[in-house]
Amino acid sequence: MITRVTRSFRSRALQLFEPPPEAVYSIEAAAHLVDVPRRRIAIYCRHGLIRPMANERGYYFDGKSIKTLRAIEELRSVCGDDLAGIKMILRLMNEVQRLNSEVHSLSRETTRSNKSESKNI
Repeated sequence: MITRVTRSFRSRALQLFEPPPEAVYSIEAAAHLVDVPRRRIAIYCRHGLIRPMANERGYYFDGKSIKTLRAIEELRSVCGDDLAGIKMILRLMNEVQRLNSEVHSLSRETTRSNKSESKNI
């Protein structure tokens, strides 16, 4: 019972850890941070859900990849093992994020433009 509570607390603490974007993690470290087996991460890579950096020593993951792995695990709790569905949802989530950034950028430009126009009047 104590082991289960400790593991759950440790797992939650790792989930709250926000990896720096410039950091690079081995597959072992990524598996530990996301609390999934290395084999599952390799499956995600084979199915194109995540694209690690690779060299002769193995796979490496950046902060964005860790966030993606966490999103995959959250989606698995809803979608089960439908990796094609998860891949589609991830693609849509990335597109929504890109569009939100674009709207935010355009909104800032419009605000700046309106301010400069009102100063000229």
